[in-house]
Amino acid sequence: MPFFGQEIFELAQSFDVTNPDAIQPLGLSYNQALAQDQVFGASEGIDLLLRQNSLQAIVASTDTPAWPTDLINGDHFVFGSSSPAAIVGYPIINVAMGFSFGTPVGISFMGTAFSEPTLIKLASGFEAVTQARRPPKFLATLPFDTKGMPTPTRVHRRRNVGHGRVAPFRL
Repeated sequence: MPFFGQEIFELAQSFDVTNPDAIQPLGLSYNQALAQDQVFGASEGIDLLLRQNSLQAIVASTDTPAWPTDLINGDHFVFGSSSPAAIVGYPIINVAMGFSFGTPVGISFMGTAFSEPTLIKLASGFEAVTQARRPPKFLATLPFDTKGMPTPTRVHRRRNVGHGRVAPFRL
């Protein structure tokens, strides 16, 4: 991985993986961190939000649209809605919501523990009404011009740039 730092891997190597009660480099033991996750994520998080607002589920965009790999600046990750449910082990269902400049975007339905039947009904109903899912395509380029305006998807002429790689003929 010559383009991305190894700091997270180096930090992970400094953790004591044999004793879940050992205080780790970030100041908490593994067991303390789990307990805090349950409080902040479940009883004072998702469960509280659902109960206070008489909700059966939380609905949010799954993530930002996909981005091209950027070897200079790294990922262009802005947010993801799966973390709250994932941290406490709660169910979450992601389905297609639509497209942004030709790349798919999703919608997430998350709930409390053992709410899978409700989430399946909600996600299935959304899919049935919106018909947003489309079969994946392997496009040579994203379907927009240099000004960001959508264009019809078409196969672009290509030129060989050596070593078997192919690049768009024009940008």
